[in-house]
Amino acid sequence: MTPEEHRREFLYQAGKLGIEIEGRSMEEIAKEVIGAPIDAIRSLEYCGAPCSPSELIPEADWATMKHARYTRPNGWLDSQIFCSSTYDGSLSHLIAKGQGRSQLAKVFAAICYARLRDPQGLLAIYQISEDDEDDVALEKICQVVTDIGFYGAVVSGLVGAAASSTTDNYHLLFDIGNPFSRLLGNVATHTWDVVSLFGPYDNVLPRDSRQGIFKWRQVILAYCDTGELPCDIWRPMSRSTLVFRKKGVEHLKQEQLAHTKPERALQLAMQEGGEHGLDLLWEDVIRFFLKTGNPRYSHEALDIMGKYDQDRSRALWEV
Repeated sequence: MTPEEHRREFLYQAGKLGIEIEGRSMEEIAKEVIGAPIDAIRSLEYCGAPCSPSELIPEADWATMKHARYTRPNGWLDSQIFCSSTYDGSLSHLIAKGQGRSQLAKVFAAICYARLRDPQGLLAIYQISEDDEDDVALEKICQVVTDIGFYGAVVSGLVGAAASSTTDNYHLLFDIGNPFSRLLGNVATHTWDVVSLFGPYDNVLPRDSRQGIFKWRQVILAYCDTGELPCDIWRPMSRSTLVFRKKGVEHLKQEQLAHTKPERALQLAMQEGGEHGLDLLWEDVIRFFLKTGNPRYSHEALDIMGKYDQDRSRALWEV
């Protein structure tokens, strides 16, 4: 979204809360939004980074993955963990599922062809086909959400932190599905990883999840005590990831990671836009797809699909 679109969306949501917006500054309106009842804010189903870049957060690079690539840790920090989960796009999945839109694979493909130099490259990594039923397509698309917007953000942070000569950096990947989720199925999310760490549901935890969960907890707590992890330090040219699964933990190194979908997607992003590539995919493809699920913005996707159909018809005619 452009800064003006962010501004309009923010004012629209404030209006839904019953806040007067005419003739008032963004700061005054924002203070009222902050003071609104939490249940009213939740009812908006408004997520993302609604105010950047805009009058409220004018720095364009503030919330970008490029910015993270140049962010250094504090010099006093001996070590730190960067962690993501294998289906962090779960919230996007739930929101999109409730929007009732159709032809999801075709919509996503049309956006890719309109905005990427190698659209087929991204579609091929995730095996997204226009023949996919909507539920199947949405699951795949939200894996792209996960790998670009979350895994990619973590790797961007690691790139920046790795430039420090005083801080050791580690990458952890949580891949233990939530056994209690009825809406999404048994997928690993960045809410279940925290809940499982503190163990409030151990008494009802399925037996096949216990080994992985207990190992996850053991490793994290040991790190808090000793600062040590059973894996290598992450470096840009020698990547290392500690993956937690149901059966325990696995240490993946550069040669194993290189063939995974997230790493292949990151390589494609670099080809598309260098250090801007992840932000390009996130803003111009993924967030655009998610945004246009809202009926207020659906016409933007329809316009792209119209051009996509025209281009394909022209190509068939020329053949």
